[in-house]
Amino acid sequence: MKKQFTPDDLWRFSYLSWPQVSPDGSLAAVVIKRPDGQGVCQPIVRVINAESGETVYESPAGVHETQPRFLPDGTLYLLSDASGEYQVWEIAEERRQKTTLRHGVTHYDVVNGVIAFETILWSEEIENSLCFTEMTAEEKAAWEAELALRPYVAEDLTYKMDEWFGMRKGEMPRLGLVRNGKQRLLPQMKQTECVYPALSPDGETIAFFAYPYGGPKGRTAELMVCRDDGRSAVKMGTDMMYTPSQAPVFSADGQFVYALAFQKFDNGYSQAVARFMVEGGGDPVFLPDLTDESLCEGVDEMIAGRTENGENRSCFAVLPDRLLFLGGFHGKTKLFSVPFSDPKAIETVSENYSDLTGFAVNGQGDLAVLAGSETAPADLYVNHKRLTNEQTWLAEYELPVTEEIHIPSRDGKAELTYFFTHPIGAAEPAPAVLDIKGGPETMYAPAYWHEFHALAATGFGVIHGNPRGSAGFGRDFRAGGVCWKDEPLNDLIDMCEDAAKRGWIEKNHLGVTGGSYGGYMTLKLIGKTKYFAAAAGQRVFANPGTSYGTGDVGWVSASGEVPPHFFMLDYLIDRARGSNVSRVDQISTPLLLLHGYKDYRCTFEQAEQMFIAMKERRPEVPLRLVMFPQENHALTRTGNMNNQVRHLKEIVDWMKTYLQGKEAAHE
Repeated sequence: MKKQFTPDDLWRFSYLSWPQVSPDGSLAAVVIKRPDGQGVCQPIVRVINAESGETVYESPAGVHETQPRFLPDGTLYLLSDASGEYQVWEIAEERRQKTTLRHGVTHYDVVNGVIAFETILWSEEIENSLCFTEMTAEEKAAWEAELALRPYVAEDLTYKMDEWFGMRKGEMPRLGLVRNGKQRLLPQMKQTECVYPALSPDGETIAFFAYPYGGPKGRTAELMVCRDDGRSAVKMGTDMMYTPSQAPVFSADGQFVYALAFQKFDNGYSQAVARFMVEGGGDPVFLPDLTDESLCEGVDEMIAGRTENGENRSCFAVLPDRLLFLGGFHGKTKLFSVPFSDPKAIETVSENYSDLTGFAVNGQGDLAVLAGSETAPADLYVNHKRLTNEQTWLAEYELPVTEEIHIPSRDGKAELTYFFTHPIGAAEPAPAVLDIKGGPETMYAPAYWHEFHALAATGFGVIHGNPRGSAGFGRDFRAGGVCWKDEPLNDLIDMCEDAAKRGWIEKNHLGVTGGSYGGYMTLKLIGKTKYFAAAAGQRVFANPGTSYGTGDVGWVSASGEVPPHFFMLDYLIDRARGSNVSRVDQISTPLLLLHGYKDYRCTFEQAEQMFIAMKERRPEVPLRLVMFPQENHALTRTGNMNNQVRHLKEIVDWMKTYLQGKEAAHE
């Protein structure tokens, strides 16, 4: 008899990211992360012979490595912490360390022996010429102890981010170069955050993203290009909305630079790749042309609910005559191609994979992809040949069946896509859980998400779908801020109703869960309906009135100009009106709240408000708050594995108690 998946099995996963293929196609590289004994997912690099499948390089024991890349001669570069911090290393017949940054390197590029790097530095370290002096373990411990006691100083509106776990402590991302073995910082924009450097093919020009503004535009990035002296950086484009989640890319001849950006249309925005001439700039050309969305909605797959942990290299690549890119479309992730000669001529490159999580391509067209499915996380393939099989242990487990369903919305304005994961070992109709994605402009697809598998293995059906406001179904599907209106609520209930009509679920034993936007919708559903018998709100958004100033995007002008005749009291009352916490008096559903204390997207006070209000106003309703003291908004994706396991156990146990009547032994 096969095993049933449990939350403790999260320890067994390997997480693959950053695929690479060598210039001649003979080698492939990938980053593999696994949790260590303390629950931290640590990366190693594996290089594989693409023909034989033989491993030709793997990170030494006890050394963590990431961001591999092949040079034209096949030499491997990567980031390694062999000397303490992550530094750039060359891996050839001998291992050679190429940088000695005080706090290591976060991102880099290398061309013709020239290295462009991104690092984190404090101003006093630059002033005292300590940038390129590595610390001993004792020095680092003393520095961290001193830093922990420093007060944090804020002088601008955008002073904290969830990715920073709150406020910065005085550090700033800076860029630099290594040329002829000499390391130096670029002098441009000394007080400006600069990230993701990329080198032109001759190694003489650098493209990067900068955040030159303060105030409400503080997280507005600009694409910059400069010569390697770094003294005069030129801004590419005007009134652009870039997505600085990966480095810019130069064309092979160095004439053009490409970057992820949003293109504006009459009915909203789509993410595309903006191409600029390096010399002269001018208006961008957007690739692909997304005027017609019948084949593709945009660049980047925007998948929510996927078991992964790692930084993928890119979602687009530049070939001599065309652009390759990943895109999410109607509940699928696909690899697309568009020629530079005709930005409207979009083609699907491969239909053979149900869930693509990353890719890389060399100049001769050899293609490396990370591909998974609803029954297994991603593995590495090169030219359709499988080179890794990291999840073989899943063969020991009974895996659930997932079906894709299409239904019309109740108002007839949209077609809805949802997935139903059937329970294991339970007769249907069975108790079920509606699992709502975060975002909201993301997409559920046929991807492996351990939450679905843990619930299905416990005898629950799982409904997971794409209500209006989701990405991948066209601009009209998410226009007008529909995600915050009642249409998504109706869509989600209609998915449940359809599953009930098919004889799959017991409507009186139906639970609901979700994180971030999914947490917001969980609270909204139990506050406005009596449809659910149990709820687990993850990273909830409960009260926009108090999210002002507490989260990393909560201010008046975050999404536009301050309106005329503005009064703060009116604004706060308007934000609080209709909030989830305002509906506490109507809630009778047993509620579990799960939240990271260092969450600066949906701050912990949001969960506290719901908890206190429910305890005071509805003390008869079962309620439980579980706080994870060291976790931020990414708890279920990159959190410590001990916490990820506990988080999943809490959800499963809560649903067992209130949907199946089974007593759970909470730790």
